[in-house]
Amino acid sequence: MDKEREERKKQDEPLEESDSGSAPRLYAALKKAEQKIARFKESEQKLKNSQKILVELTDQLKERVKELNCLYKISSIVEKQGLTLEEVLQQTVDVIPMAWQYPEIACSRIVLGNMEFKSASFTETIWRQSQRIVLHGKKAGFLDVFYSAEKPQRDEGPFLKEERSLIKVIAERIGEIVVRKRAEEALQESESKNRALLDAIPDLMFQVNEKGELIGFHEGQFDISRFIPPRLLGRNLYDIVELHKVLSRRMIDQIMANVRYTLETGGVQIFEQNIPFREGRKDLEIRMVPYSHNNVLAIVRDITWRKRQEREILEISGREQRRIGRDLHDSLCQHLAGIGFMGKVLERKIAGHQPLEPADVSEIVELIDQAITMTREFARGLNPVRLEADGLMMALSSLAANMEKLFGISCTFSYADPILISDQAVATHIYRIVQEALNNAIKHGKADSVAIALRQREDVVILTVQDNGCGISNAVTQGRGMGLHIMQYRASMIGATLNITKDETGGTLVSCSFQNRNDA
Repeated sequence: MDKEREERKKQDEPLEESDSGSAPRLYAALKKAEQKIARFKESEQKLKNSQKILVELTDQLKERVKELNCLYKISSIVEKQGLTLEEVLQQTVDVIPMAWQYPEIACSRIVLGNMEFKSASFTETIWRQSQRIVLHGKKAGFLDVFYSAEKPQRDEGPFLKEERSLIKVIAERIGEIVVRKRAEEALQESESKNRALLDAIPDLMFQVNEKGELIGFHEGQFDISRFIPPRLLGRNLYDIVELHKVLSRRMIDQIMANVRYTLETGGVQIFEQNIPFREGRKDLEIRMVPYSHNNVLAIVRDITWRKRQEREILEISGREQRRIGRDLHDSLCQHLAGIGFMGKVLERKIAGHQPLEPADVSEIVELIDQAITMTREFARGLNPVRLEADGLMMALSSLAANMEKLFGISCTFSYADPILISDQAVATHIYRIVQEALNNAIKHGKADSVAIALRQREDVVILTVQDNGCGISNAVTQGRGMGLHIMQYRASMIGATLNITKDETGGTLVSCSFQNRNDA
């Protein structure tokens, strides 16, 4: 026991000595601990601040994402095909509220000129953010965003400063959209008009450059696509084998010579060609004009019908000259020869101092009067309508009477009120149209009754020739029925509308309407 006490005593003695020196160390340890605790608290505060900043940044990021989504959706709306400007603006105003901080109470409005577009549940309140819309440097409208309920004050009332930037960007984008859509609509309208105009042009048109390369073509009423399919565009005219079925190398040489001459002079070149087609030969008029740098636009017009008309008119003129020559030779010349012979007899009597009888002179005077009458008849045939304003009515009355006398048919001319036409060219063309209609009714329609009528409604004169014949057969209207084409040609010369139809009774009805601009 004593030994244990000694050992314990030995152990206790150093412990007492260490207690006296441990206080500073303990204080230092406590100080360090307090510093660590302080650092931990500071770190914890920084962590809380960082978390708060992170939350704020996350909220801001969400707001920026909403803004980007809004701008992306607006761009997607613009890129949709087939939307009108009104549809684009309405869809745009519908997506704007979702980009604001409180989309559940946000609404928007676009005002552009006399157009107004509103989002769903639109309510105009005092909490408003607005930005003007500018077109071509001028104010054309404005964009509004409203909150329907009060919210805490931020940078601009309840709105964020970023939302001010956003509404400015959207307003600028709307201005760009309006300009673009209006330009697109104007372009589409122009293209539609040009396409309709091009579709209405019956002429063949093609573009070729100075090298002879085919740039493009519009076939019009020509069935040319079987010779020049689209795959041949860009090829040289000399290399298009299919084209050689229509055009010989000599014709292509002539076309290229005119192309080069057109480019050199910068003027319009016109030439004609007679080219064989599947349905027969055609007379073509080719007009070339400079189109762009080293390119020429060629317009090919089918003038076959016009050429046939010209030839027919020349033939009619020749026939009329031959008929007048025969009539003059067989009637008036013979009549004048008789007068000349009687004059010689009278001359011999006077030379022989033979007594003259009044009958000798009166017979010559009578023959001269007959010659004058014949001359007037010939003149009336050359110019059937007198210069007076009522000349057409008198000429048609005389024509109807002559038809009854010559062909033994019933031919009448009627009118409600006197119609005076002072333009002799118009009156003459109308007379010739009636003359040809009567000829067709008797020769082809085998009619025995024809009624000519003339009436006027305001400044429009309507002429009708109606017969009870068998109608116009295909043999007349097709092929060699040039008389009808001449009637159409005469009508076009005076700006008249000519219609030839089958009458309800089975005969033919010819109707010609024209404006009486020189109504007396």
